Amino acid sequence: MAHDDRTHSSSCDARSAPASRDALLPLGAMLLAASVGSWAQPEASTALAPVIVRGTRDRDSQTYQSGVVSVGKTGATARDIPQSLTVVNDKLLQDQGKDSFKEALRNVPGISFEAGEGGRIGDSIRLRGFSVSGDIYLDGIRDIAQYNRDTFNIDRIEVLRGSASMLFGRGSTGGVVNQVSKVPRLATQHQVDVTVGDGNYLRTTGDFNIRTGDNAALRIGTMTTDWDGRAGKASTQRRGLALDYRLDIGSSDRLVLSLYHLDYDDKPDLGGRWLQLRPAPFPADKWYGADSDYQRDSADIATVTHTHRWSDGSSLKTSLRDGEFRRDLWATQVNALAPGVTQASFGPSTVVPRGTQTRAGAEHHSFLQSDYLTRTQWFGRENQLLLGTDIARERSARDGYRNVPLRPSTTVDLADNSPIVDTRVRFAQTQFSSTAVGLYAQDTIELTPQWKLLAGLRYDRFSGNFERSGNAAPNNTPLARSDGVWSKRLGVMYQPRDEVSYYASYGTSFNTSGDLYQYDANSANTPPESSRNIEIGAKWELWDGDLSLRTALARTDKYNERNTDVNQASGEFLLSGQRHTDALEFEVTGRITPLWDIFAGVAFMHAVIDKAGSSASAQATVGMNPGLAPKRQASLWSTYRLADRWRVGGGFTAASKNGPASANAAALANRAPGYTRWDAMLEYAYSDNHSFRLNIDNLTNKVYYSSLYQAWPTVAPLRTVRATWTGRF
Repeated sequence: MAHDDRTHSSSCDARSAPASRDALLPLGAMLLAASVGSWAQPEASTALAPVIVRGTRDRDSQTYQSGVVSVGKTGATARDIPQSLTVVNDKLLQDQGKDSFKEALRNVPGISFEAGEGGRIGDSIRLRGFSVSGDIYLDGIRDIAQYNRDTFNIDRIEVLRGSASMLFGRGSTGGVVNQVSKVPRLATQHQVDVTVGDGNYLRTTGDFNIRTGDNAALRIGTMTTDWDGRAGKASTQRRGLALDYRLDIGSSDRLVLSLYHLDYDDKPDLGGRWLQLRPAPFPADKWYGADSDYQRDSADIATVTHTHRWSDGSSLKTSLRDGEFRRDLWATQVNALAPGVTQASFGPSTVVPRGTQTRAGAEHHSFLQSDYLTRTQWFGRENQLLLGTDIARERSARDGYRNVPLRPSTTVDLADNSPIVDTRVRFAQTQFSSTAVGLYAQDTIELTPQWKLLAGLRYDRFSGNFERSGNAAPNNTPLARSDGVWSKRLGVMYQPRDEVSYYASYGTSFNTSGDLYQYDANSANTPPESSRNIEIGAKWELWDGDLSLRTALARTDKYNERNTDVNQASGEFLLSGQRHTDALEFEVTGRITPLWDIFAGVAFMHAVIDKAGSSASAQATVGMNPGLAPKRQASLWSTYRLADRWRVGGGFTAASKNGPASANAAALANRAPGYTRWDAMLEYAYSDNHSFRLNIDNLTNKVYYSSLYQAWPTVAPLRTVRATWTGRF
């Protein structure tokens, strides 16, 4: 049985609560008109004295609100974090039937997805138009490995927007995405879910929490997923296991031991092709790969976390993690169509030339992270002080293949999926190793009961070595680089009442040349890129804390982006590029009435390339959208309890036209059309502990493109129907 372990606080003031609601009506109306229309405001209830209830809430009683989050490293509520924050929690994932990290993130406006290319495998995400492939975290520790993540052991996903290198080190231009794992509880409770659907879809998940003693518990998470796809489309076979053991040593020490395993054998779909600046109209129910295609990846992660708490409330949390990740891809890509093929002439007999994407590798990551949190009184002011350090040792080996067989062409209508005889020979191509050390300090000062000031400073030292003897000359010589960088974070919060918070913040970030485990002769001579985020915003807790509303206006600048320049000496990069994204966001989550839950957001983005290198091809990109930053995105999910046993729900995700990320002006001109995808849910609880749920995604069978790369767009799944049985015991 899954729970949201968080503190729920409610308080109301007889003098201020009605006035605050009236003051917020214009902004609330604007948000709701943009996302779901309008709704009636319930009558104000009689104010009571402040009441604080602490405990664990069952999924049925929890809302879609964030609660206490860990992405800021201090265990704070969203109102005390002076940056945009969206949380996709376990209840939302369960109601929507989401089974992958990527699908879960479709709830978050501002996020787009890159097709699995650019030499990478696995989840490839853009936030506000900036890559966050190197900014994915698992329980606050970097999870940069190349694999497709699953949600079976996830309690919530926290998306923090804007530069945050002071907290996390290198990366985070657009923000960070933190997965929070389920943790053992001192109770014996279990939940099993079985889902069946079209395309021979079968998924089983188990969440078994066993109290093994007065101060100890074991939590076991299991997952199997099998899907044959439809009409020869791509398929998946996934297996997962998570083991977490918690031991409370007295009242001051807690030890958690965690093991996580995920592996999958997928048949990937790399997509179609751009044609005359639009996606070529390949049929959405056909697949142009071969039955011998595969993507076989695995992740094995071991973590030990110790937390010591002192009687004054101070705490020291130390985590040690070691992870081993393997990947292997052999997939079909659609090559450029023949000259003369147009949108008008494209048809069933159009020849589809095909090529191969094949690469493999392994990664070994080791992390040690420690955070000390305490409250002090300095100069008569309360201070919340965070001191921390993290050490990383990361190794990545990339393998290539020789003697790769050719893929025969097919036609649009035939879509021949005959297997290819494997004649490939695998060889070691490159190896990257790095050491990173970070030291940071942050203080949150309560200037007055209404005003708080946050200030943080961090220093990072990153050293990388790249061995590339498997490449052909002259690209087979070793390369190395070392950088030291300072990062800053500043925020001010005005909180006139417990349910209101206004803030302004400033943060910096940096990206080293070796962020994603490779150098070339140019990047090895290039210092880190720099970025900054400036943001103002407001957060409200309405209707006695049942409904959370936020809005933010932000500007993110990458102001010395790497660019090759014709006037530079050979083997050097010039940090002459600059681009920015302006973003306006609104979000509402929580409970409108005791029967009506909602999760909705809308983002407006204006992304522009401001400067580039002096070459003609680089200059041609100035003024263009850098890609994967649509002007408008929105999402809505809402459920309503019709009776004691029935719930109905649904919603949509929508985006305006979008293009791929590229440094090439011709590729940037490609545009996938905007879309709105509708989903629906119906649930019947035939007892207190057992229920059936029906999820229909893409109700209207809309053809749209969910992942974009400069060479091709990937069409999203058509209508899917899935039924889930849930049992709790």
